[in-house]
Amino acid sequence: MLAPSATRSPAKLHFHSLEALRFFAFFKVFLLHLPLAIPSPVLSYLKRGGGIGVQFFFVLSGFLITYLLVADKLTRGQVDIRRFFIRRSLRIWPLFYAMVGLAFLLPDAWADRWGLHMVGGGYVPDWRFSFTFLENYKMLLADNSPRTTPLPVFWSLCIEEHFYLVWMLLVFLLPVRRLPWFLLACLPLACLFRYLEPLALPTNTQVETNDLLTHLDVFAVGGLLGYWVATDYPGFSARVNSWPLPLRYGIMSVVLVAVLFQVDVLPYVPRSLFNVFRPLLIATLFSALIALFLPAHSAIRLKSRVLAYLGTISYGLYVFHIVVIHVAFQYCLLYHITLDTWGKGTVMFLVTFGGSVVLSSLSFHYFEQPFLRLRDRLARP
Repeated sequence: MLAPSATRSPAKLHFHSLEALRFFAFFKVFLLHLPLAIPSPVLSYLKRGGGIGVQFFFVLSGFLITYLLVADKLTRGQVDIRRFFIRRSLRIWPLFYAMVGLAFLLPDAWADRWGLHMVGGGYVPDWRFSFTFLENYKMLLADNSPRTTPLPVFWSLCIEEHFYLVWMLLVFLLPVRRLPWFLLACLPLACLFRYLEPLALPTNTQVETNDLLTHLDVFAVGGLLGYWVATDYPGFSARVNSWPLPLRYGIMSVVLVAVLFQVDVLPYVPRSLFNVFRPLLIATLFSALIALFLPAHSAIRLKSRVLAYLGTISYGLYVFHIVVIHVAFQYCLLYHITLDTWGKGTVMFLVTFGGSVVLSSLSFHYFEQPFLRLRDRLARP
């Protein structure tokens, strides 16, 4: 039987600050991919460890998807699988398949000329994996990345898609009161899978933890927060708002230090025991950060319209940024431009970031939105 507070929870809330947080997650990945050679320790810290941005995406997804599914189940008595599937697929699939199709249809000579083939090589994409959201497993098996941009960054979209399907089915099948136990069980399970993976793939040196099982805890930590918000939002808001402001700003500072100086405070050491628990620690920090921006009447908010808009188009930014960066870098290679000064680095940043924003905006308004309007029509209750 559900707790009384659960039955009074809002059917659906919109958390405005999440869009800005989503953009920050993308921006960390963007900095990682910028091919700058400026001798600057500060820039090096900012660029290194961009994969933490993807983990932030996963924690955000774990929170939001769990919140939506649990709220749906509390409101309707059961998850509307048809509605959930329509909403997720029409948000992700159109741009995903457009870019996968472009990667396969683009002649090799054009891809070489525009810099859309990875400089360090890579395997020839296999349509059976690329078109079925299984690119991440092909990367694990090959211990390499697909050679054609933007497929190398699509491993995370594949994991997201697997997460959607697994979470949808489990929330559908499990009673709401049992969900916290499932989410808590994901924490040791993911650590176990990360411990066992090097034993199962002993020859892998480039690609690891590229699957849902080794990320279960990252999604589940966000999911625990989503469950709490869905079942007792008034109580959650009161609890977080009761934390002293110095404590809340202290949490934000700890997360910022962890992101900027993770090379020192959260070192990534392949096949080490620390790496077994590292994602869980990072996910916990990110979940605490997200919690600060969720309560009603919170003193901590991200109100920037610019950041909110950039977060809204962050899916396109994630897909297009690697294409723009590769094309711009190919131009630098063609004209022997070395990106080793702040002037040239700044130009590279402005061109690639600006180009990514322009392409993502055009894609969102003229390609993605028609599918989103169709989604809203088809997914009406």
